[in-house]
Amino acid sequence: MTMKQIQHWLFAATAFAALSIAHAQGVKAPAPKPSPGKLSAELSAGSDAGSSAIDGIVAVVNTDIITRSELNRQVALIERQMTRRGAPLPDKNELRKQVLDRMVLDRAQLQKAEQLGIRVEDAQIEAAMARVADQNGLPLDDFLARLKEEGVSPARFREEVRSEITLGRLREREVESRIQVSDAEIQSFLAARTKGTVATNQPEVNWIQILVKAPSDANAGVLGQARAKVEIVEKALKAGKSADEILKTNPELAVEGTGQMGWSGFDSVPSLFSEFLSKGQLESVQTVRSPNGFHVLKVLGRRESGPVLDSTPVTQTRARHILIRPGPDVSEAEAKRRLNFALEQLRGGTANFETLAKQYSQDGSASKGGDLGWLYPGDTVPEFEREMNQLGTGEVSAVFQSRFGFHIIQVVERRQQAASEERQRQAARQAIRTNKSEESYQEWLRQLRDATFIEIRL
Repeated sequence: MTMKQIQHWLFAATAFAALSIAHAQGVKAPAPKPSPGKLSAELSAGSDAGSSAIDGIVAVVNTDIITRSELNRQVALIERQMTRRGAPLPDKNELRKQVLDRMVLDRAQLQKAEQLGIRVEDAQIEAAMARVADQNGLPLDDFLARLKEEGVSPARFREEVRSEITLGRLREREVESRIQVSDAEIQSFLAARTKGTVATNQPEVNWIQILVKAPSDANAGVLGQARAKVEIVEKALKAGKSADEILKTNPELAVEGTGQMGWSGFDSVPSLFSEFLSKGQLESVQTVRSPNGFHVLKVLGRRESGPVLDSTPVTQTRARHILIRPGPDVSEAEAKRRLNFALEQLRGGTANFETLAKQYSQDGSASKGGDLGWLYPGDTVPEFEREMNQLGTGEVSAVFQSRFGFHIIQVVERRQQAASEERQRQAARQAIRTNKSEESYQEWLRQLRDATFIEIRL
């Protein structure tokens, strides 16, 4: 198992898949990272998993330490999530080594951020926590209760959110802001693409997963009930019902990590599901058995991810939107109320969309009347694109929610057109920046590690 795959399970286990921080739409979840000043208090209180004593130090990072109980807790989170999704477990010792290496690097980065004076406001943490809960379809209190069942206390979750935002800001300051892309690099990249020597896009699948729990040692009665429920779910999915509709009528199936999974790269899809998700026909449904139960899967779509670097005509949509972000000053109910009031004004003809966007929207497009310009497939998050694609020209959506907040959309016009030369240059620039970013980040991590006192005692 690669480190990239382990990182996927790590962030899935701590529910950060939906977290959108700064310029990123998804980030990895960090290992627990108490500061030196808080270390004694945390250790005296015990770990979230119930450990009551220190059972040894597995690593020293400058003046900080990582205990065996911290490592065990993090490894257990990954193993539980992988088992729940039916993924094969890697070698135990290799997993522990790779997770510890991840924890060491995260701890070193947080120390560097503290030296640079990078701070995160409490309001940003609260808003990020609310977004994560919302993306999991739960009120924050219910989401925290579910995390607690997984061995993650609210206090620890809050600190992980703080750490993740901090790491994102550190990377942006130390790596992203220093990346430059020359015109010559863009021309070379486009020329190589034309000759077919650059793989610009990677395949992704948009899919649904509903888990009907049935342990491998379940008796005949439990298995019979599970299979009956599987038939109900399969029938509903084949009839075109959404994951949300199924989970509303079958709340016992609302398990963390299931539902509409959104767009996922095949390197992050459990290997147990990959063959069906990569080869099954669109809208097809299949059930896969794992030690944890029956996974009912549906393929919603496939695409080549990444920037548009193709001369094939595609459907482009020019759209406007109004976005209101819930937060400390605006509740979800208030955000919906404002947008519904805006809809009433639109339908009543007392105001136009541009005026209302300037008045209400909390997005950078507000000054332009909510105009997002011409959008290509994949330019927006899946939930936004799905709503937009259902509208005809001139139509306005109902209020809906994405990972960024609550929206209404108006489709202004559509056209079939290939990406312009400028668009392809922009996409090439972004692709080069992405490639350079990872390379630069890994080099920066190597230098940081070399400059950090690290002692491994595993």
